[in-house]
Amino acid sequence: MNNKLILSWFLSILFLFIGCEDDLAPVPDENMIVVRAYLYAGQPVKDIMLMSTLLLDDESETALPIDSAEVVLFNGLEQYTLIPDYNYDTTSTDTTDTTAVDSLIGISYYYPGDDLIVSQGDSFKLEINYMDQHLTAETFVPMKPDSFSSTIDTMVVPSFDRNRAYIQWIFADSNIVRLNWDNPEDQYHYLIMDNVEEEPAPLDVTLPPRWRRFISQPFVDTTYTMLASTITHFGRHDIVLFHVQTDYVLLYQSSGQDSRDLNEPYSNINGGLGIFTAFNSDTTSLVLLRAE
Repeated sequence: MNNKLILSWFLSILFLFIGCEDDLAPVPDENMIVVRAYLYAGQPVKDIMLMSTLLLDDESETALPIDSAEVVLFNGLEQYTLIPDYNYDTTSTDTTDTTAVDSLIGISYYYPGDDLIVSQGDSFKLEINYMDQHLTAETFVPMKPDSFSSTIDTMVVPSFDRNRAYIQWIFADSNIVRLNWDNPEDQYHYLIMDNVEEEPAPLDVTLPPRWRRFISQPFVDTTYTMLASTITHFGRHDIVLFHVQTDYVLLYQSSGQDSRDLNEPYSNINGGLGIFTAFNSDTTSLVLLRAE
């Protein structure tokens, strides 16, 4: 799932909700803080993004990032002060991003030390102080996906002299990637397949251009089937299975609404808006080779 597009959608729905649901929510007298805070097991903390909403009478085209907030992360009795990253790469904020939405991107806060370890089962609390606003949120790190595996680790692509041959290759049983894992408690997961080569060659330059990355929606299952048509470039692809929490799923599901079914966007931030959640993942790889 594209997390920046989630943030874009969140702000768009928020503005509409404030403007259209006068009986349910008053127009705010001041800017509010929108939080998009993600923790990833085994990875540094660097994806805590803050920005302000716009008042209905504000003529600005974009909301302003917040770079002077006091942001503290608690893991039990331990606390870690985060600092803003002004060199944050807006084109690749995290493993679930596919495109930048620069006008809606806030400042990323990160922890500069090496003593903060995000581990499965940990409970974290986030505190944000900015001017007279005080925000809090809590989350825990889910378990790593269990027994994640793929039926194929290498795929060899022959030369195709016509489209029919390509279609037959796509649907050949030997080229169907079946991903499997254990999920006895019916937890939500989602998948990403990302070509990790710097300049990968496309499978066929005559085919319509496609993204180098595939992203699924969150789902409950123990298997996922991918046709060879999903793989559009040569080289190594990392296939990542994310174990996600219910709050992320609720945010994703509510992003499917339109103006005919307008509800307040999901938020788990006390005193503000947005989401604070954690992910755990496992990775397998698939290499696409050209037949010699």
